[in-house]
Amino acid sequence: MKRTIVIVDDHEAVRELLGRYLERSVDYEVVGQAGTGFEAMRLFKRTAPDLAIIDLFLPELCGQEVMLRVRRDLPETRILVFTGAWDAGVLTNALRAEPNGMVHKAEPLEVLVLALRMVGAGGRFFSPKISQFLGHSELRATQALSAREMEVMQSVAEGKSNKEIAALLGVSTKTVENHRMRLMHKLNVHNAASLTLIAVEMGVVPASNKTFQVLRQSGRPPMASENWLCDFYRSCLFLCSL
Repeated sequence: MKRTIVIVDDHEAVRELLGRYLERSVDYEVVGQAGTGFEAMRLFKRTAPDLAIIDLFLPELCGQEVMLRVRRDLPETRILVFTGAWDAGVLTNALRAEPNGMVHKAEPLEVLVLALRMVGAGGRFFSPKISQFLGHSELRATQALSAREMEVMQSVAEGKSNKEIAALLGVSTKTVENHRMRLMHKLNVHNAASLTLIAVEMGVVPASNKTFQVLRQSGRPPMASENWLCDFYRSCLFLCSL
């Protein structure tokens, strides 16, 4: 009997190519694909798959939060992270959601197939590149955030206004403002720029043109501890412009 799989990745080409590859196998049946975190949760609710391939960086709801909700709602679903993230802190933070395996997108496709086989059989698999990154990192001690606070933090980091966040989450603008205030209090920050920096460090959003615009619009000079991250933003912008 084929194992059912859901593929969650914000790149349509990755979803389609991976889906076509797996459909050729006698072992797997791809029952759905999703490009955003909320779309993924609706898909999981409908399909309850045996396996889930999930990227860490997703619009609307990050991969880490998607995994935590799948763990809560579908404990039998086996989770394999398939990511292009290079930062050890981002990868280590993803372990909080307890995935059954992690594979880096820079590795051969055969590594992903091996990981699926092992994870599907009830084992755990962390690829050579992932193991290399995680071997030199330590899990960050962060204050626990609620699921709603994670959603609000991601939306703020993506540059959405309180009104846009309220429409996305189906709540009032006042509710969003309250969540935002509690979130900033927990993290001891005072503006969207600082919140965005933390969101990137936690792997909630990737460093991108949009997140860097949030920083620029704030007009806030970075603190010393943030200089390396701002340099990283600038590097990303330069590479995107090539």
